[in-house]
Amino acid sequence: MGYYTFVAGLPDLVFNEHKKVFTIKEYRDELDTLLTKRDKKIIRNLFLKHDNENLLSYLRHGKENMHFDEMGIFSPEDIASMIEYVKSEDPHKKWNKKYPEYFSLFLADYFQNEEQSAIYMEDHLAGSYYNYLSKTKNEFLRNWSLNMNMRNILTALSCRRNGIDYAHLIVGDNEVAKALKTAHNPNHYLIELIDNFDEIRSIDDKKDILEKEQAIDGLLWNWIEENTFFHYFNIEKIMGYLFKIQIIERWRNLDKEQGDQIFRQIVTNLKKGIDKVKKIDN
Repeated sequence: MGYYTFVAGLPDLVFNEHKKVFTIKEYRDELDTLLTKRDKKIIRNLFLKHDNENLLSYLRHGKENMHFDEMGIFSPEDIASMIEYVKSEDPHKKWNKKYPEYFSLFLADYFQNEEQSAIYMEDHLAGSYYNYLSKTKNEFLRNWSLNMNMRNILTALSCRRNGIDYAHLIVGDNEVAKALKTAHNPNHYLIELIDNFDEIRSIDDKKDILEKEQAIDGLLWNWIEENTFFHYFNIEKIMGYLFKIQIIERWRNLDKEQGDQIFRQIVTNLKKGIDKVKKIDN
C-alpha cells in the first residue's frame, strides 16, 4: 500500500541538523492512525528494542522498581506473564503468540544459569532480537542487521587492539558474528561479507568517542538513504524515516560532556564484565 499524502508531507531530515521535527512518540502516534494492519505488524518490530530494555529492567529490579519505557509494545504485566510461562512446569501451558518467540528462548537460557546470564544478558537479548529481525519477511528489516554487524566489528577491533578476548562480547549468530568469534584472521572473511568494511575500520581509528558515535550514525544514515531510495511511498520509506528520527533524537540529547561520561561508562562496564568472567572461570 502507498502512503502518498503522508510521506509527501514529511519534512526533510538532514544528518547533523538536530532540529526537532517529530519525537519518536509523535511519529508513532501518527502511524497508529494511518497504517494498515499488516504494516503495523511490520513496524512494531522496530519498537521491540524498548521491550528488550523493559524486560532487562524487570529482571534486574523487579516489577515494582523497574524503569518502564512507554515506547515498548508490552506492559509489565505482559513481561510477568512471559516469565511465568518460562518458569511453569505445566506441559499444557502454551506460549502466547502475541509475544515474539525470542523472548521465550532468551528467558529459558537466562533462568538456566542466572549468575552467568546476568553478565551477558544485554548482549544476549540484543543478539536474539537481531536474529529475530533477520528472519522476518520484510527485506528492509532483515538487512538492518548492518547495525549489529558494525557494532560487532568495532567491538572486535577495539578489543584486539587492547589485547582483550572478545568472543563473548559478539552479539548474534549470523555469518559476520561467526567469523569474528571463530576465524583466526576474520578481516579476510569480513572484506567479502561486508561491502563497507573499510569504512567501518576507519571509524575505529577515531579517538574521540563522540566523533566515533557520529561516524557510526552517519554510516547508518547513508545506508537508510540507499535502501529507501527506490521506495517512495511505502512502509520501507516510513521505517527509514523512523530510524532517522531516532538518530536525530539521540543526538539532540548528547553533548561532549555526556559523550565523555558514556565513554567512561563503557570502559567501566567492560572491566566489570571481564572481572565477572574471571570469577566464573575460576
